[in-house]
Amino acid sequence: MKKIFLLLLVSFFCLELSAQETKFSLGGGYAFGKGQQSKERGTGYRVNGTYEVHPYRSMLAHGFTLSYISTEAEFMRNENDFLQEITHIPFTYNPKLMFSEEDSKAYLKGALGLQYSMSNVTGPSSVRKENDFGFYGGLAGGIELAISYFAFVNMEYEVGYISNGFLDNGFIHSAQIGLGIKF
Repeated sequence: MKKIFLLLLVSFFCLELSAQETKFSLGGGYAFGKGQQSKERGTGYRVNGTYEVHPYRSMLAHGFTLSYISTEAEFMRNENDFLQEITHIPFTYNPKLMFSEEDSKAYLKGALGLQYSMSNVTGPSSVRKENDFGFYGGLAGGIELAISYFAFVNMEYEVGYISNGFLDNGFIHSAQIGLGIKF
């Protein structure tokens, strides 16, 4: 009886493992945010990698994302030119709500995690460097378009909140496109 129970338990566990879809995607795009020192809109780029698990026939998927965001803005104080460069490295958990059971889907995605940030303000005769660590939270909307059974293109717009003093209002925006695979 114990052998039959163990065999059934292992069988159901293996069935559950095969009834999900695992995805990996790499992407990048345009990022912008208003710097605290410059008070100007800094522009730059964002690069990220996402690992995601999507249970079969579920509207909800779970994933993790590691990103690199870099923005810079020029500004003038006391008739001197300055450059503020801000870099963020967030690591987030991403629950994703999808609105179709087809291969191509629209979705809403949350982001909840931690970030490490660096700010460099370069002036005519000085460089001011600061580092910070804290909270990252965000909300994104996008479209996942199927290219084939195992490949897809991902397009999304994300608004993230970063809890440090490097950004004037704490918000960073990004528009991204990525390529992913399902396995």
